[in-house]
Amino acid sequence: MGIRDVAREAGVSTALASFALNDRDGVSASTKARILEVAERLGYAADPLARGMRTGQTGSYALMVRNMRNPYFLEVLRGAQESASRHGASVFLVDSAYSVEREREHVRHLAAQRVDGLAIAPVGSGDAVSLWQELAPGKPTVVVNAVARDTDVLTVGPDNVSAVDQAVDHLAALGHRRLTFYSAPRGVMADHDRLERFLERCETLGLEPDPVETPLDFDAAYQVTASLLRGPQPPTAIITNSDYTAHAVYRASRDCGVQVGRDLSVIGHDDLLTSPLLDPPLTTLRIDRFALGVAICERLHPGHDLGNHTEPVELLVRGSTAPAPRT
Repeated sequence: MGIRDVAREAGVSTALASFALNDRDGVSASTKARILEVAERLGYAADPLARGMRTGQTGSYALMVRNMRNPYFLEVLRGAQESASRHGASVFLVDSAYSVEREREHVRHLAAQRVDGLAIAPVGSGDAVSLWQELAPGKPTVVVNAVARDTDVLTVGPDNVSAVDQAVDHLAALGHRRLTFYSAPRGVMADHDRLERFLERCETLGLEPDPVETPLDFDAAYQVTASLLRGPQPPTAIITNSDYTAHAVYRASRDCGVQVGRDLSVIGHDDLLTSPLLDPPLTTLRIDRFALGVAICERLHPGHDLGNHTEPVELLVRGSTAPAPRT
């Protein structure tokens, strides 16, 4: 079923049917409604290749993440795809795996594929964002879960200031005076506002900050945690950047004979479905990851005048945090 069939059934010219189906000006509201009704009844679907040639749009967006093994991004992708579907578009997911080289390779490929916009959780300083803007000038760019280096891109992410404050304040109220804080190595860190806020908040509350750099994959976080717990000054409280990393802390604690929720307090971030099932259940910062995905994709659609988006977070206190153990 083609556009000529729709035009003939609706009693209009092919050109007018095309204007209505592509949401262009020049068609009265009543005529447009009639054409759309006929198109739906006849089961008309536009040829995406032909539409792309006419409009320069491919109907596809890209979402680049740093670690696809982290389940956090699955719900973000689901929200992004829901938003894209409402606009007749699709979302491609690619993983940079915390590699600057792979990130740049993905950007070149996506620009060659002429995707209509890029949402990227960048690695490090975000040079890939500049590369994308150079290769795809004028196309939307959204920086996810990171501080944007340039002011001409939109940002979408959690409220990092509130997240850090809630975690630090909770542990301080439990009597912990020295807090360990996990962050990515400086060369790949993109959300340095978290670390900066952690240091500020600890200074305000008179706490001893212990920032620890670790690659944010499961095995590396496990090794770092095990080394700390076996060291001369093992931590009593660890704030992680994700529930995924917190799961590695649980495993290292078990293998080191340290009991989470008694000897060690742990706070995650994201509230994954598995986090309440841990023993003890994980204290974490809840974020609506689906809403975050929707917010990302809404800012990629053409013609939408939207600003930056900060998703609120809420501390869920469970069994993994407890009063500081007595020395």
